[in-house]
Amino acid sequence: MRTTALITTFVALTGLFCTGNTRQPASAATVKWPKEATDTLTEDELVQLVNALPRLRAALKAASWTNPATVKEGESQINTLNALVESMKVPAVVESLKAVGGWAKLRPTLYKVFAATAALVIDRASPEMIERMKQDTTVAGKRSLADYEFFKVACTQIPEGNKQLVARYQEQLQPLGSLGH
Repeated sequence: MRTTALITTFVALTGLFCTGNTRQPASAATVKWPKEATDTLTEDELVQLVNALPRLRAALKAASWTNPATVKEGESQINTLNALVESMKVPAVVESLKAVGGWAKLRPTLYKVFAATAALVIDRASPEMIERMKQDTTVAGKRSLADYEFFKVACTQIPEGNKQLVARYQEQLQPLGSLGH
């Protein structure tokens, strides 16, 4: 059940920031996460995000926010993650989050949680699933394998503690997969 929930979250996240790019996988040296994504996530930050999710979701909906994130040819999926997080800073969000610490506190936590979620899914990918991706020669299959390979390298930079915290709070973080809906 937990793995299914994580895979569902990853699929939602890859839909958010990993579409259309089939270039070669990056090396760990070339992957540049925003500093916030690789900083240590604390339980207090995660609890604050969980408490803020209903406000964030309502503010994004009230602002008619739609996810602008798509990977452009030759651009890193991580650049698209940046665009996703930064696009959430709309006036309604800034105002609604004042009671729960504000945008300045929530923004870095979003980066850490999105990155840790991707890392968890990569870590938990079964050999059978990876083999199915390798066998799928369709355009979508090749794109999925390229995204997997990219994140396999990129996620080596994510602290283990961040992944463990996100795994413990995965139920409470489920609303992240439906932001903008």
